[in-house]
Amino acid sequence: MPTIERGQLSKSAVQRVGLALQRVVWSRRASSWDEMSNPGLERVISELVDYVGDRPDATAIDLGCGSGQLSIPLAAHVKEVVAVDIAPKMVELLDEKLRRLGVSNVKAAVGSVQELGLGDASVQLVVSNYVLHHLSDREKAAFVADAFRWLAPGGELVFGDMMFGRGGTAEDRKVIADKVKVLLAKGLGGWWRIAKNAVRYLFRIQEKPISLAAWVDLLKGAGYVDITSKRIVAEAAILCARKPA
Repeated sequence: MPTIERGQLSKSAVQRVGLALQRVVWSRRASSWDEMSNPGLERVISELVDYVGDRPDATAIDLGCGSGQLSIPLAAHVKEVVAVDIAPKMVELLDEKLRRLGVSNVKAAVGSVQELGLGDASVQLVVSNYVLHHLSDREKAAFVADAFRWLAPGGELVFGDMMFGRGGTAEDRKVIADKVKVLLAKGLGGWWRIAKNAVRYLFRIQEKPISLAAWVDLLKGAGYVDITSKRIVAEAAILCARKPA
């Protein structure tokens, strides 16, 4: 498996404090996240694994792996998976699952997308699910460039995430309206989530999604080719891009 080292992206005190807070928050949420049932999220994971298909010679890295929602089903289709998450508790839960299920080709490690260091051309597949919207726009651009460097020629970056912008396009407005409609139907709990998510969205706290078109521009700018996308549920899509061979 490739060697995981600490990268150099996050250097400022503010960034270091932000990463420390994320570790605390996601460690506290680990058990509830692991037990959560989310049909939309499960559908995105299923579609992502289906897209990857069988790649018996591929080494994949799963960034923001949580407790293995993507890493474990992916492991059945690739040679090995390096599963990385910022929260030590998430990695503990994943290790427990791997032992219980007898999965031997997944290596779990603690680390953040912003700080991760991998060797050039060391993996054939970089995957992630519902993680990248937590990155700032600068961090998203840095991640896309880093993943390009980590990938072997012909390797692919495949990720699912919330993909909508700030309401400037008809697609953005439809995604936001559909999401609000679903939450309104949930009663008081849904109304509270609308208020909470609106604050996060307007002030870009925790959740900082960008549009599908903006992601495509980042990928093209970093040198990826054969970029394809698929909208899965109202807010989420899958993007696939290849490093030229």
